[in-house]
Amino acid sequence: MSGTQAATVDDIVKAAITELSQVPGQATQIYSTPRMQQYTQNAVLLELEEMWWTKLMFYLFDVQIDLVTGLPIVDLLSPFGGYLDEFTDINAVWLTNSGKPLPQFPRGVNPAVMRGQSSRFFIGPTSTPHRPFVVWPPADHTVTIYARHRPTLPMSGTDKIHMDRLLILYDVCWMYAVDDGTIPAQVNKFQVLAANRRKRMKAVDNSHPILLDPAQSSYDGAGQDDSFFVLDTDPLA
Repeated sequence: MSGTQAATVDDIVKAAITELSQVPGQATQIYSTPRMQQYTQNAVLLELEEMWWTKLMFYLFDVQIDLVTGLPIVDLLSPFGGYLDEFTDINAVWLTNSGKPLPQFPRGVNPAVMRGQSSRFFIGPTSTPHRPFVVWPPADHTVTIYARHRPTLPMSGTDKIHMDRLLILYDVCWMYAVDDGTIPAQVNKFQVLAANRRKRMKAVDNSHPILLDPAQSSYDGAGQDDSFFVLDTDPLA
């Protein structure tokens, strides 16, 4: 969300009630409030998959891998609360001292044939709770994980939404207006607002420079550009 404080599900519901010109106060909306709470959860899950939102991403450093199973030896916790449970929420896994992310193990290849080798490692999904990936072949090493926070379901009214407040609000209002169906112009209004806000938030999320090739156009610790090699101070040398 915009700002420093994340909105809660209840915050979004209250704002949606006002935005839709209903009588303020959740106590007076005994029918619409539960629906809006569900719409809020639906909106969060839909927008979650739209892209790798920077505000939802986090690193886990020095995660020890079990020598026998290849699984992390501890449950993986999200700094936002809850656990890392979905393999699809993992953006990258690196061996601690490597700059290359581990590739996903290819389908159709027997992983047992790689047991014992140490030249190439892969990751794959598992059904182990709170440890959603395995490193193959298993070896005694640590990894760095870059992953996305996913809220624990079902979301409660006090759960924080670490996404853009206005985008989720417009999504909720659009979902409610579609189901209500009494004012077609209102449906179109919130659909356009949500689409424009989503486009804007994507642009904001991608507003910083992105290094496409770590071997090119980087900066050293002193902030000096080392994207070229200086062979001599005399350009004619």
